[in-house]
Amino acid sequence: MDIELGVPGQIMPPAHKAVEVAKRNEADGFDSVWWPCHLMGWHSDSVWTEDLTPLAKYQDNPHVYFDPLLMMGAVGSHTERIKLGVVVTDLIRRNPAMAAQAMLTVDHLARGRAIFGLGSGERMNITPYGMPFDKPVARLSEGIDVIRRLWEADGPIDFEGQFHHLHDAVLGLKPYGERPPPIWTAAHGPKMLAMTGEKADGWLPTKMSPAEYAASLATIRESAEKAGRDPDAITPGLLAYTLVAPDEETLEQLTAKPLVRFLCVAMPPDIYRSMGLEPPLAASGGGFHDFIPAAVDRAEGMRIIDAIPPQVVRQYAFCGTPAQLADQVAEYHQAGLRHLIMWNITAFGDPSLAGWSFGALGELRDLLRAR
Repeated sequence: MDIELGVPGQIMPPAHKAVEVAKRNEADGFDSVWWPCHLMGWHSDSVWTEDLTPLAKYQDNPHVYFDPLLMMGAVGSHTERIKLGVVVTDLIRRNPAMAAQAMLTVDHLARGRAIFGLGSGERMNITPYGMPFDKPVARLSEGIDVIRRLWEADGPIDFEGQFHHLHDAVLGLKPYGERPPPIWTAAHGPKMLAMTGEKADGWLPTKMSPAEYAASLATIRESAEKAGRDPDAITPGLLAYTLVAPDEETLEQLTAKPLVRFLCVAMPPDIYRSMGLEPPLAASGGGFHDFIPAAVDRAEGMRIIDAIPPQVVRQYAFCGTPAQLADQVAEYHQAGLRHLIMWNITAFGDPSLAGWSFGALGELRDLLRAR
């Protein structure tokens, strides 16, 4: 099967382990390693307690994250083949000019293997820190234009946009190779899908049904053609929670665990409704883009968990044994998927299965490569 497989990078101390883990991933034949860009994690502090997860005994809070670009540079300078990506950052917290320079720096450290994953952002990483969250898609689209202009410029540039105004701006640093780092966008809605076709080099959504994936990819390719771009040059990716179990009984237990269910708060509201369920954040009038976990008290946190039954986990994550996961991934490959990031969430259900689950992903890799 012609599919590239990515895995998570080390997101918390000790930092030196990030290099060791990535070198092992490279030796094991994985194609990419990725870091999220979070100031705040998806779990609220109110549910990060020992009665709900053994992880709380070893980690004080759920918001421990390294900066992804720094980790990409560190790991890139100590590896040879594996690609490095951020999944994903935004151009609200990161000024486009500074992001352009930072990614070119990572590009040199990784010797041309860096992927710049971008999204419109989530309120939880932005408004608590004093930054605006109005018109996030427009800000992203314009920010990409600024980055492209700076990467391509041979001298000073001017740029007059809605959000950014550049006058005699320069960026003398050039890409490591002939091309700058590819930009992949986390797109789901119509505006973001169209923008991906017009401006991006790859697509990096979260899990949806295979039919929805195929339809969204068709929208991206149609947009690319209208923009005079090669639609086949856009890499179809997918960031997917992955819950690995040795058998059905264990899987049933994992899908019922509170922290696993809480992670599904990020699932789009329309998918809940398609399952005949009320979205857990419907009462607040917003979706996951407006969710701020640090503001959620214990009662609200438990209400959210209770509103997310185990069947939602099976909808939002790849769930099962390695053989079952291979069958599930094959459906998405048939729909056009070519780069899968397997975001292993098994430890949120049972930390004792963490080591086994990453070994099981190696088994999944071998099964997919054999097809």
